[in-house]
Amino acid sequence: MSHFACKAFSALEKELKDDLLECYVEAQQEMEEIINRIESEGFSFDQLDKLFRSLHSMKGNCSVCFLDPLVGILHKLEEIVDGMRGGYIQYHPYLGELIIVVVEKVHGLLLQIYQSHVAESLLRDELQRGLDQIYAEEDDSKRPAMATALLQKSHQITQKIKAEPVATSVIVKVDFTAEQKNDIALFIGFSQKLNRLLGYSSERSERILKLCQLINVECKAPVNPAQLSAAAYMHNMGMALILNSKDDESKRQAEQNHPMVGAKLLAKHKGWEAAVAMVQAHKERFDGTGFPQGLVGSLIPQGAFILSMAVMFIDAVWGKFGSEYNKSAMRAVKILNFESGKGFPPHLIESFNAAIRKVLVAKSQ
Repeated sequence: MSHFACKAFSALEKELKDDLLECYVEAQQEMEEIINRIESEGFSFDQLDKLFRSLHSMKGNCSVCFLDPLVGILHKLEEIVDGMRGGYIQYHPYLGELIIVVVEKVHGLLLQIYQSHVAESLLRDELQRGLDQIYAEEDDSKRPAMATALLQKSHQITQKIKAEPVATSVIVKVDFTAEQKNDIALFIGFSQKLNRLLGYSSERSERILKLCQLINVECKAPVNPAQLSAAAYMHNMGMALILNSKDDESKRQAEQNHPMVGAKLLAKHKGWEAAVAMVQAHKERFDGTGFPQGLVGSLIPQGAFILSMAVMFIDAVWGKFGSEYNKSAMRAVKILNFESGKGFPPHLIESFNAAIRKVLVAKSQ
């Protein structure tokens, strides 16, 4: 695949580039919150104006820092939002979804440039071309379908990039039955919807899932990978209760109860008994100080420990909301290893360390 570079950006001081990344993520969060508010409360020109201003600020920061190949994408996205403000482009949930995903994809390209000085041209070009076509379309009723097509195309390109040889060493293939495939598709949808409602990063569940499977492969007696996949997608479903919590006490109760609630929701789907047990116990701790039941040691399913380790690591590196994307992975490894014999069994910490070593080797190639 071809690549593009932003040499002037790469030549900037690290502190300035770090500031840009931080500001980008802040604006990204603002935009996601605004779109979520529009989806939950209904269309609002005031919210749309805030969305435009956040996007404009993001584009301005990138422009100042010589990220011209990315500025073009953000500018066209800005024009589409401005069209919504002007009334000649009608807001649609698919267009809202497109805005979130495009900003996220641009962030990914920005990180590629930040980390290795080059980024994939194919994704950038497809985003630019698709947004140009959506903006130029005269029949407004066609724009939602065009947005969906661009989302699918960008996802396919991203998956293709991730499937390059450098990444295959850290990809674990999971075989599902036909029935399980249908359920997993539902679970993915549930997870994506909940992440959006709670304001979490849209990639959080996939990151957790991939690390779960890597840790599992390193275990002497791995758990069923299909069951682990279901648990990874559904472990947080009980947190939906927080959306209806009106005060701090009700939020605290919702968080305490969310493993049980998530397990009950998953139990409504047949054939996922092991995954249900993982979800129910993923907040338990090896030393018995966890919740909701205060289980200790071997009473806690191995899959629950694996899931908990993956969640802890991913949230330590990226943050639940994706706002701490550039935090040190080594700091997160330190946090996990500190929990050996406390939160997690020592032998599973070793499996975790082996999985992280594979990730670091793959990234260095």
